[in-house]
Amino acid sequence: MGILKITKGLFAVREEPPAPSENTEEKREKLSYQDYGLHQAYLLGGSIPGLRVCLQKVYFDFKERIKDNIDKQEELKRPVRVKLEEHKGNITRWENKIKRIEEEDIPRLKQRIETLKEEKLNIRKNPQEIIGDSTSKPSFYIGSIILVFLTVYLFVFYSSASYSAFFKNFVLNEIGVASSIFDAKALSNALNDGVTELVLILTIPFVFLGLGYLIHKLQEEKGFRKVIKIATLILVTFIFDAILAYEITEKIYNIRKENSFGDIPEFSIPLASYSINFWLIIFAGFIVYLIWGFVFDFVLEAFGKLDKVKVALKEKDQQIEDATKNISELKTDVDKMNHQIDDTKTQIKKLNETINSVIIPREFEQDAFSFMSGWLTWMKGNGKAHTELEAAESIVQEFVSVAIYNYPKMNNG
Repeated sequence: MGILKITKGLFAVREEPPAPSENTEEKREKLSYQDYGLHQAYLLGGSIPGLRVCLQKVYFDFKERIKDNIDKQEELKRPVRVKLEEHKGNITRWENKIKRIEEEDIPRLKQRIETLKEEKLNIRKNPQEIIGDSTSKPSFYIGSIILVFLTVYLFVFYSSASYSAFFKNFVLNEIGVASSIFDAKALSNALNDGVTELVLILTIPFVFLGLGYLIHKLQEEKGFRKVIKIATLILVTFIFDAILAYEITEKIYNIRKENSFGDIPEFSIPLASYSINFWLIIFAGFIVYLIWGFVFDFVLEAFGKLDKVKVALKEKDQQIEDATKNISELKTDVDKMNHQIDDTKTQIKKLNETINSVIIPREFEQDAFSFMSGWLTWMKGNGKAHTELEAAESIVQEFVSVAIYNYPKMNNG
């Protein structure tokens, strides 16, 4: 910085009595901040406490000179005033948003939750409004009970019939149809004959149940091809049943033939078709199997209708959960905005304090560093340690940063 002529303040030079040979006109020294720093370091021995005191003197001298510069102060305070208005606008916006959330959004969501709860209650009381059939629930339970007993029946029938057809050796006193297709000892005898035989007897019923399930799934398809597929499966099931009936009827017929004194022809398909026992076995298996298939379809249809009620209730629960979550999120937003309002009010208070105080411009940095230059020059010239030099420099830089930025930074907060 250039040479300053200072007539008052910190650097005012005291008048010295004129020497007899000097002019009687008053003379004043011209000192720079660097010269002042050098001089003060000499007087105070370059001590750190002395440096702090001198920095305060430099600061207050600069402040005295800058506070009367109205234009400069107004220029420095202009961005502070802009930021102040910005903060006030933000508070107004947040307060309006909080009011809307608390008086409109949250009450609307709470009312929505109550409406959904009433809709759930109405669905439970009047499920026919969803499924269109008031008898679906009792029909499902009745059909399920019938289906369970039919399944047990088919399991017993096909396991017994399969054992009789493939493994049982008939005797004369066991040639009745009932004892042939409902053998109470079928499973125990199969187990005695071997595990493989038992496994076969136990799994054959599931072949028929699996065919019934396939028929049900094929009914879900569209087009004429599904009819052909269903007819094919029913035909396969009928043939399987016919084979079982033929095998059992043939064994019964052969036992009678062996114990008869008359001339009895060999058993054949035409002969089986005229046998009441043959058709009795088919009706006891295949017809019941068809009935099982119809009941199975009926139960699944009733369950599907009941499932509509469950889906509708689940959808209402999800909507209630979403609305509750939205309320929680809105309350969180309100808390955040209240926190922002509190922080902004604190910033407004600081900004008002800044406006009402003297703002130190960046020019002070030049004066302070010029002073530091003189101070460090004396320290170096008098052999001060490097650490002391660094400490002195750090103190000056810290002091300058605090002095210049003595009001809030102009961020967007």
